[in-house]
Amino acid sequence: MSDLFPLREKTEKGKEWRGEITIPDDGDSRTLTVRQLVDTEYWEVMTYIDLEELTSLSESDDVDEDKLEELQDLANQSELSDAETERMQQLESEIDTNLNIFDSVSMETFTGIKKTAKYCVEPDQNDIVQAMNNHAATIEDEYGAATDENAREWVNENVIDPMIEESTDLLSFMIGMKALQATLETEGN
Repeated sequence: MSDLFPLREKTEKGKEWRGEITIPDDGDSRTLTVRQLVDTEYWEVMTYIDLEELTSLSESDDVDEDKLEELQDLANQSELSDAETERMQQLESEIDTNLNIFDSVSMETFTGIKKTAKYCVEPDQNDIVQAMNNHAATIEDEYGAATDENAREWVNENVIDPMIEESTDLLSFMIGMKALQATLETEGN
């Protein structure tokens, strides 16, 4: 007997999978919804990304692993005390000072990571509701009807893409790296 139907079910579940990543942002934590890269997107981004560069970046002697882990732990918390927020800002500053991605990562790899961010970040249902509440007329003008699917497309084109393209402080790189990690973990596969 063929495994066609179970394999198709696994593929559908993988495409429907949504996870969350947490990004530190000036002492705050921001949570974004991400989806899994489909095969053609994965192929495209991996034509840009040099995995050896990313490995050398993560193995950099300039970064204190304990501080990096502490920063990640703080970034993953939903609420921080004032002292924790201050510590997170201090850690971000120290790590930014010691970590220079320009020494490890080429523009081509950076482009692949940025494309990963664009593909993976996705509006959640609250984002769709907010878009419908605040921009329904615009969505209807641009897409012919103010539906959830059209609102999703509008958010992708008018919020997510510009957020990634116009980001500062290498935020697009950070989002792309976390999104790539999330999409490659077994939970999403």
